[in-house]
Amino acid sequence: MTVISKPHTSLELFPHGGWDVHHHIFEPAKFAYAPDRHLTPPPATVQQFLEFKKNIGITNSVLTHGLSYGSDCTSLKSFVDELGKTDTKAIGVIDPDTVTPEELREMQSKGVRGIRVNLYKYQAMHDVELQKKALREHARAIGKHCPGWSMAFTHVHPEFWADLIPVIEHEIVPSGVCLVTDHFALLRTASMLSSECEGDVTRQTGFREIMELVRAGHLYVKLSAPYRVSHEAPYYADLKPLVRALFNANRHQILWGSDWPHTPHMKVRSREEALCETPCLIIDDLEWLKSLRSWLTAEEWHAMMVSNPQRLYGW
Repeated sequence: MTVISKPHTSLELFPHGGWDVHHHIFEPAKFAYAPDRHLTPPPATVQQFLEFKKNIGITNSVLTHGLSYGSDCTSLKSFVDELGKTDTKAIGVIDPDTVTPEELREMQSKGVRGIRVNLYKYQAMHDVELQKKALREHARAIGKHCPGWSMAFTHVHPEFWADLIPVIEHEIVPSGVCLVTDHFALLRTASMLSSECEGDVTRQTGFREIMELVRAGHLYVKLSAPYRVSHEAPYYADLKPLVRALFNANRHQILWGSDWPHTPHMKVRSREEALCETPCLIIDDLEWLKSLRSWLTAEEWHAMMVSNPQRLYGW
């Protein structure tokens, strides 16, 4: 069993506040899910998140539009109003082929400060060329009208990063869009690594490319959903080498998100699977936060929890 050196209360964890930059709200009774969704999560209401937020000690959050709602952000804007615009920003989903400048300005007025790319819509989860297409089209749609907005995406193939770097460096970065990837860029820890890596996180495919992008300031990485890259719940001790590598590369590019209510692992589901309600995971977020805090200096923690999200999301 992993031993945590010192327990932390919520006040000790967040003496200057804490920003959760990746959580969802699902209220299908009020807002119906998209018929072509890839996942049917159970309800996770505004009130339930507010209780979670209070229990953990979070002061600010970035509501991330659930892909189960497709590109219709009506629910997102309503949820932000309920959560309170003064301490909540949002990440939306758009259809880059049809979104108008007026719609983007209206999203901005509602607290939206970025978008996420729905790779399922592009059937791009396992196709790097389609991923390039999706990134280009989304960056083109927002770059001219929403300078400084972020663009987040998650994919399950770290080996794609080598092919994505030229697009990121020569097209996405010059567009003024801030690129973000979720869930540790899905780099794996020792408990999930294949045998050829011999437990060394630095030897896995994609590690070098991701660190190069972070070091150059071209990519933000969310330390979110540790259960997607480690089997060692609740402390996730084998994440320490990966966390330290990211901070050593560039502490100004690291963010923290809960991924509440902890939807299951990403995968391409059949039509029948997608339409059946899939339960969320049960995660001890406070124990994970205590573990993460023990690996960082006070300056690193403040950067991740306060100053980086303030800068990126324009508080």
